[in-house]
Amino acid sequence: MFKNGILSILVMVGIVVGQTQFRNDASASYYGRGGNSDYQYYNLGFSTVANGDLQFGGMVLKDSEFLFAIEKNNSTWQGEPYENDQDIILKFDLWANGRFSPFLIAETSFDEARGIKDRTNFGLGFKYRIIGNVLSVSAAFLSEKEETIGKNSIYLYADYGDSLGVTQFLDNTDLKPISYSRFSIRPKLNMPIGENFHIKSEYYYKPAGDDILTHWKNTFTIHTAEEWLDIVIKYSIKNDSRPAPKVFMDYDPKWYTPGQTITFENPGNAKDLIVYDRTSEQSEKDGFGNYYIKDYKGDDTFMSIGLNISF
Repeated sequence: MFKNGILSILVMVGIVVGQTQFRNDASASYYGRGGNSDYQYYNLGFSTVANGDLQFGGMVLKDSEFLFAIEKNNSTWQGEPYENDQDIILKFDLWANGRFSPFLIAETSFDEARGIKDRTNFGLGFKYRIIGNVLSVSAAFLSEKEETIGKNSIYLYADYGDSLGVTQFLDNTDLKPISYSRFSIRPKLNMPIGENFHIKSEYYYKPAGDDILTHWKNTFTIHTAEEWLDIVIKYSIKNDSRPAPKVFMDYDPKWYTPGQTITFENPGNAKDLIVYDRTSEQSEKDGFGNYYIKDYKGDDTFMSIGLNISF
């Protein structure tokens, strides 16, 4: 279903691209710090959008909008990979400037810093304009598929007499993609401040049972004397009420003794090192197997200052 949904929108791209004028925006930002820190960060973004009466084959879709956007973040710490995430969105909005407008949306993303190997969704929604172009609210029903990272995620421990210690690291090959339905609601503020400033603020609330994703995205744009060049400040806060599992802890069967006194509940001198968010019973219930699990952090913040070029 996910591939068919994205393929349907891509077919629409092919038809619309050949007959419509698009507006393109490219953005980039960089942050670097040397010496003791040696931290290098890069952000790249590109979007293309078509507005108006779009030609779709032999039809004319009145007052519509087609959007394709991609954003990529990458960084290194002490020369080693640190952050690596990407987000791609395809969206078609019918009657985009009307009070009420239905839309189709497809999104695929990954985020290594949060343990997301792949997250893909496809859905149908609508947007309602409360105050013209300034304030609106959108809602969508999404079919979602998610896969978490399992490389070197299994830590096997042995009883060293006074503490637990790691004996080896393994890949978790039992992690499979999970499919479920998600609801999304998004209020959006899109407002100029004077002649040279503009603010866009969006808050996404995406529940799927007790798994709730939130994402507050803020973009502050400063227009320069050149119409094609802007300075852009971005700030966002993400939260996942049930973050992905990061470490799967188990006893090494080669060194495990039934009834041993040093356990995950009683790790001895390793009590400050053995930290878990889910017991083996909770992990089993959540579908991750008989492990003690330490999760990724639920909160993630991001800020960048860069340039945006329109063409």
